[in-house]
Amino acid sequence: MRKKDYKKIRRQELLSFITDLNEKYTIYAPAKNSGPVEATNEFTFREMETVEGISLKHPPTMIPPKKYFFPSKETLFTFEDSRVNVPPTDEPFVLLGVHACDINSFLILDKMFAHGEHRDPYYERRRENGIVIGSDCEPTETCFCKSMGADKAEEGFDLFITDIPDEEAYIVTIGSATGEELTSTEAFEHVDREVAEDIIDGSLEWEEEVTVGTENLQKMVYRAFDDDTIWEELGNRCLGCGNCTMVCPCCNCFDVKDEASLQGEHVKRTRTWNACTLLEFAEVAGGNFRSSIASRYRNWIYDKYRIFPKEIEEFGCVGCGRCITYCPVRIDPREVIQEVREKHGR
Repeated sequence: MRKKDYKKIRRQELLSFITDLNEKYTIYAPAKNSGPVEATNEFTFREMETVEGISLKHPPTMIPPKKYFFPSKETLFTFEDSRVNVPPTDEPFVLLGVHACDINSFLILDKMFAHGEHRDPYYERRRENGIVIGSDCEPTETCFCKSMGADKAEEGFDLFITDIPDEEAYIVTIGSATGEELTSTEAFEHVDREVAEDIIDGSLEWEEEVTVGTENLQKMVYRAFDDDTIWEELGNRCLGCGNCTMVCPCCNCFDVKDEASLQGEHVKRTRTWNACTLLEFAEVAGGNFRSSIASRYRNWIYDKYRIFPKEIEEFGCVGCGRCITYCPVRIDPREVIQEVREKHGR
């Protein structure tokens, strides 16, 4: 892990810095919504033409910023006139205002798509070309990132901006050589490491509404797999809508489809997000091996807290709380984990 350096920048200078970045790169950042959508989705990551409207202090967005590395729908290639055409994914961009939990989710996606023998070139190219600038957050009542060890970003970013209380300035943590280069201007002042880390630690001094115990959780979820008293009750409440998976920054299931013209002269292969909580996900020629909502929700929990740590030594959850916020019936994984712990913890 790179040894981090710290700098300081005044608020007005930061706006100028972002404006300069916008002249060189496409910037995606959280901006406040308006109209009916604001009631349920206050901020959205979107392409920004100017610095006006960018928010560095915001609650978690409904759709996580993973969409810029792993789009909800993308064309992998087209085949036309005996030629294969692969869309370019090499344009550099800046992802600004990313919370620590989402940065930690990028590290999980890296292990799924960019490590090991089978790598995803589309994800890798976007990850390589994306400049990640994080910022401290405004925790909500559904956040449990502290419990999941994701409330602080140690790596996976180029710069991280932390507000200095009672001062019109920010501490900027440098997380990469790219970040070092970006902060080489006079607008950035060097700051003492101890002072910077005290300010950063102070920004993390908040209490979760509900604390989740993760000790031995992997084993407890395994033991709870056949406990129908847990899963049937959840299945009776769950609508099977898939909201929890679609807003999760760690979920990475997808479907690949070929769309061909009737003459077979043109073929397009697309990839779209999919969700194990949806009925169609487990349909095969012989039927559906997870036909009940209860079995699908159990699988989702099992994947996150048993399979992920078994395969990549990380939980498939960063405690962002989106799955709670956007569940129509307010199913809360924190409560599910607590019930699993009470019945199968030993």
